[in-house]
Amino acid sequence: MNPESIGAFIRQIRKEKGMTQEQLAELLGTSQRSVSRWENGKTMPDLSLYEPLCEALGIQVSELLYAKKMTNDEKAAQGETSALNLLTTKSQLETFAILAEILIVVGIIISITLTSLLATTFWETILTLVSGWFVWGFGLLLRVKIRKAIMKLEQR
Repeated sequence: MNPESIGAFIRQIRKEKGMTQEQLAELLGTSQRSVSRWENGKTMPDLSLYEPLCEALGIQVSELLYAKKMTNDEKAAQGETSALNLLTTKSQLETFAILAEILIVVGIIISITLTSLLATTFWETILTLVSGWFVWGFGLLLRVKIRKAIMKLEQR
């Protein structure tokens, strides 16, 4: 994803549509200066603007990201690649979910077992408990984030 080539592509399509930077900016609810920066490759549009930008220009997001008009065959091939990437990502997230479960179990083991076996002083007990709770909490947080990411992928 090259900002300069994407910017040049935005400019080309905008001009083909007979639009000024100001008109495009108004359609998107942004400034003419922002459009100018995109077209000069200095910045990229905000992710939330990709869909409205593509709609205004009459292109698909994949065409924007590849900075070229695509044939139907290229779009289909890109769609298959995207689908495979989604499946791979979901598989990787499920693997990380197993790691999160392991962290939760390890945190519980540290909190309960190691505290009673290793801690002989008050401060050792506190340190062991806090360490176990940290690992356990991190595992829970990771588990929630992974589940949300998987649910988001499944909604696509």
